[in-house]
Amino acid sequence: MPIQLKRHLNRFNQWYPKGDPAIPAALFHVQPEAPDLSQINLPLPSKRGDYTCQAATRDGIAWYGANTGLTRWDPNARFEADKLMYFCARRDLPGNEILALLPAEPEDENVFEAIWVLTSKGAALLTMRWMTAEEKANHLLQESIDIVDRRGMFSQRWLSKPRDMSSKLPYNESDNDGCFGVGFAVGELMHYAVLRRELGPGHPETQRVKAIATRSAEAMLLLCYIPGRENGFVARTYLAPHEPIPNGYFFRKLGDGTAEVVNTPAAVERGVAGMRINAKGEVPARLARLYKDENLTDAGLVYKGDTSSDEITLHFLHFLYLNEILAEDDPELARLNIQACKNVMGHILDHGREMHDAFGGPTTWSKWSVRYFDGGLGWVDACLNSAELLMYLRVTMAVTGEAGRWQEAYDACLADGYAKLGPKHAERFEIMAQVEEFDLAESIMYGDHWLATTAFWPLIMLEPDEKLREIYRTGFRSWRPTICREHNPGYDIPFHLACPDEPLDWEKFERWFYRSPASRLAANVCLSDRHDTPKRMYRGGYKETGFLLPDDERFIAKYDRNPHEFRDWDDGDGTDRLVESCYVYTFAYWLGRYYNIIQ
Repeated sequence: MPIQLKRHLNRFNQWYPKGDPAIPAALFHVQPEAPDLSQINLPLPSKRGDYTCQAATRDGIAWYGANTGLTRWDPNARFEADKLMYFCARRDLPGNEILALLPAEPEDENVFEAIWVLTSKGAALLTMRWMTAEEKANHLLQESIDIVDRRGMFSQRWLSKPRDMSSKLPYNESDNDGCFGVGFAVGELMHYAVLRRELGPGHPETQRVKAIATRSAEAMLLLCYIPGRENGFVARTYLAPHEPIPNGYFFRKLGDGTAEVVNTPAAVERGVAGMRINAKGEVPARLARLYKDENLTDAGLVYKGDTSSDEITLHFLHFLYLNEILAEDDPELARLNIQACKNVMGHILDHGREMHDAFGGPTTWSKWSVRYFDGGLGWVDACLNSAELLMYLRVTMAVTGEAGRWQEAYDACLADGYAKLGPKHAERFEIMAQVEEFDLAESIMYGDHWLATTAFWPLIMLEPDEKLREIYRTGFRSWRPTICREHNPGYDIPFHLACPDEPLDWEKFERWFYRSPASRLAANVCLSDRHDTPKRMYRGGYKETGFLLPDDERFIAKYDRNPHEFRDWDDGDGTDRLVESCYVYTFAYWLGRYYNIIQ
């Protein structure tokens, strides 16, 4: 400790249609020659008999083309798992049938090697480019600023044309803007804190990142104020009038102190379409600038209700780190943060440890009450939700500097046995899987790994009583058998902070940063064409890869998917038209730098 991340190679590609004059003529005149693969004693991504061409670049590295993709062989790679790399359509190549290979001259000193690849569907120039982990974080950040940013919310963005990063649509909606957006915001708060510590507060780069962190923090706080219900209700996301409204429970602000339930199929089915509710609460002027700077007004804005514990848990993480990092620099934002924290916490306590929507009852997933825990799915959820509520109360006390009502509520939760529920997770989870007749792996809700991490980690760090801390650690440990399958530093760093004596696989931790792709374009991979990847079938029909593939060889997703799942794409409908937020990488990286786990 700390981990010294080294400069490492990253994949980049440029595609060219057939007939493009930029393709070197020599590529079409290469005489394919099947390679001798006898020196490779590892399973190859394609069948040995399917390789038809080869090329050598430098330092003993060879590239082998097959009719099912491209393989790079580096016998001197630092990690055994990096000796063989697989390149395929449509993540790296326009097609999987490789016709010819031609080494190219590196365009600059940061390119280690380059190679032209001719496929049956066009050509590609692949480059292996040197980057440090910080350079990659900044590269990904800029991609998100250029493409994903939507009034300070960083979740995802659709393109109108596949792979065309200049074709972003002028609208977007993510069901969990308040969850994924916080992942981005907290990462950038820590980014700013690291630069302030290392470069100084007045450095131009520190100031640039501070502006990014502040804007995303404002966007997350805006979700806490935009409903205007005057009772602490939080929106999942919000839309401008020109943005399409998907199905769900949405509320259109009318500009007269009321909001109307939008006529969606869900609202019609429930009989609430057209219902009017209170929206008199004013949005703070500083936060309203995020949409007013785009010539929008309150009238016509549409926000989504049915808010879940996903958003609420991440909002409390955000309250904590905004207060810790920006409060001294920005007293105005600190006041808005404190008030939002008190409003949300007050709502939950005022409604019996639940978040209630406008329809007279709790939302689908924001329930932390004894009545919910007493049966059904709540009996299983109790092990996580109890820790979430305890964390909210601890954060509220830390952010506000107050005890009073919050301490009384915390003590009441302890009296109701909330602290003892966390350690029961593994047992109850297994019982649920047995009842549903599924294997454990296919019963996991992978988004809950994100929630368990962001609930237990702050709770353990804020709890002053060592006996309670150890109970909470036991609860956090009960999640490790499934969380550790992901080898995700965004989970492993918080676990290390909360449970420093527990072992972690630091080599896989390091490799995650090296093999994470340098773009969040959700381009497909092609697992079905791989010969080296066994498929594991579960009782319910769920399919997983037999081992965890590197991040740059599996589908792009947020912190809510099973990285072992045997599939070629996740978000993006398989069309290469979705760009995900950089937070998956930047949150983990800057968290590690903030706590001096990464250098």
